[in-house]
Amino acid sequence: MKKTLFLLTIVLSFRAMAQPNIETATISTIKIKNHIHLLQWTGAGNMMLLSGKDGNILIDDQFAPLSEKINTAIQAVNKGPIKFLFNTHYHGDHSGGNENFAKMGATIFAHENVRARMSVDTTKIRFRQKPKAVAEAAWPVITYKEGMTLHLNGEDVILFHVDNAHTDGDVLFYLVQSNVLHTGDCFMKDRFPFIDNNSGGSVDGWLNAAARALTLIDDETVIIPGHGDLATKKDYRTVRDAVMALRDAVRKEVKANTSLDGIIAKNLAKDYDTTFGSGFIKGEALIRTIYIEQVNKR
Repeated sequence: MKKTLFLLTIVLSFRAMAQPNIETATISTIKIKNHIHLLQWTGAGNMMLLSGKDGNILIDDQFAPLSEKINTAIQAVNKGPIKFLFNTHYHGDHSGGNENFAKMGATIFAHENVRARMSVDTTKIRFRQKPKAVAEAAWPVITYKEGMTLHLNGEDVILFHVDNAHTDGDVLFYLVQSNVLHTGDCFMKDRFPFIDNNSGGSVDGWLNAAARALTLIDDETVIIPGHGDLATKKDYRTVRDAVMALRDAVRKEVKANTSLDGIIAKNLAKDYDTTFGSGFIKGEALIRTIYIEQVNKR
């Protein structure tokens, strides 16, 4: 019964987050540099616009019903079509507008696992839903396995895949000249991460992704997280440290053969929930995810 109530809470929280109110939605535009802008709506993932002489380059595109408002916000920054669209991963609050922007002429890039997940019905349940394949027009037409480097609008943009982190198709984007990092949902400011283990995600993979990103950046880096306000290396490191501490604590309990109920009773996340439990993933949810992963590694 407790597990059922827990799952229902996650389902309802996610659905509340994932239902855009189109009538009232406003796309906010925040300038990072003259040619780099954060496009944001609180109900969906953060987008980044890289604009200039090579055209408009968009990273992520939120839900399909928001595409017109997103394009209006882009045109207010730099008139012209979206030339390239990149997805950080396949979840609909980051890729739901793909079909609309493809019809506007954008070429879509993503990791090969993003196309693989978009193009088939899944047999695995995520939030008690079985995601269906999206229209072929929404699929990335250019995919890659490890990464690539772009040379556009005065930036060298390094794209690198991180294995089995938030999902199995996550890509981080680092703009060398401007020292800006877009993490997708591999980092959400001041929030516990959502590990979609039904889509290849894992806590250990998420921690490895964080370690790789934190090695790349410095204290001056501007981070665009998957959700939340602009962040710093310190913000990323603080969330990483909390997740690592919980992972290590649960791992210790699993080695001692403590049951899941016994671990939950210890309230291991009590020192973190106030700070990082503001999103729809609370400490208990993360502990359950860690527990399942650690038990499966036995």
